[in-house]
Amino acid sequence: MKKFCFALSLAAVFVSANSMALPSQAHDIDGFERVTEYANGPLATAILSSEFAHNLKVDLHPRGEGDFCSYANVYHHTTGEQIAHANVQGLSGSNYIQQATATIPEQYLTANKRVEVSCTSSSGEQYDVYVNVPGAPLVQWDISAQPVGEFVHRPNTYGYHSAFHVESRLSVDSQSNSGRCTTLSNRGVELGLFHGESGKGPFHSDVFMTDITVDNSHAGQPVLYQIIECENAAGKTLAVKVLSLTNPNSIYVVHEEHVIK
Repeated sequence: MKKFCFALSLAAVFVSANSMALPSQAHDIDGFERVTEYANGPLATAILSSEFAHNLKVDLHPRGEGDFCSYANVYHHTTGEQIAHANVQGLSGSNYIQQATATIPEQYLTANKRVEVSCTSSSGEQYDVYVNVPGAPLVQWDISAQPVGEFVHRPNTYGYHSAFHVESRLSVDSQSNSGRCTTLSNRGVELGLFHGESGKGPFHSDVFMTDITVDNSHAGQPVLYQIIECENAAGKTLAVKVLSLTNPNSIYVVHEEHVIK
């Protein structure tokens, strides 16, 4: 009987110890935004401070004195696959804010991610704190142009179309409610790619249609040159389109780029 009671007591201690070893959890319920606030746990706020999608940075603001975080990992938000280990260290210039940093491989730049941070409260309680990180904005851009004016020949240099009609379809998924897009460069040819404007934000997702005729008779541009950039709290997507205006019979794309920054 004594052995039986001892076995039960030992089992109870074992279960109790394992239950105590399981960390509590603090979830990100703010979506994929720059700032996440937590109602409980050793972290009060997590702020995405990345400048580029390749270099993930999350500022960790403790709730009070003695609260701290020790390590973190980055996972694919949907599949749970581990993407990278994140270093956690004190933020330069601050006595209490920490920062989790990780290098994100190319194939995961547009994937939504989750950072899991291991933290400890001032009373010694262990917490797993979750931070949602959006992938870089998804941009799909189709553009075409047709001549609608005269072709102007110039001696010893390129000719150009005096007028042309542009059709553009630009689909953007910011993967966040705070996404922004802007036209970085157009060499003086404003197409109004974002519902007639040069940019838009904040927004989550939209499809921008453009149907416009451009008078090129005064500028005499040999190319139509457009660069746009869309960004959220964790990265930027750059898209470049260059169309040649020097062929008397047609206008066509001569260069295009799609860069995740």
